[in-house]
Amino acid sequence: RPSEVYADRGYDHDCYRRQVWAKGIKPVIARRDTEHGSSLGARRWVVEQAIALLHGFRRLRTRWETRDDIH
Repeated sequence: RPSEVYADRGYDHDCYRRQVWAKGIKPVIARRDTEHGSSLGARRWVVEQAIALLHGFRRLRTRWETRDDIH
């Protein structure tokens, strides 16, 4: 289980924060009315870059399969 979860402004709702805290995970979610440049995107970029490497730098696609062996 992760100790923290990072999310962008689209998930800035108190109900999401409460649900994550209830699982014992610290939510690190950008606030909607704050300035950009909080460096939260720097960690998310690492994940997106790793996915791009797996797919040979092709465009990111939405994956609808739920099984990880297909991915």
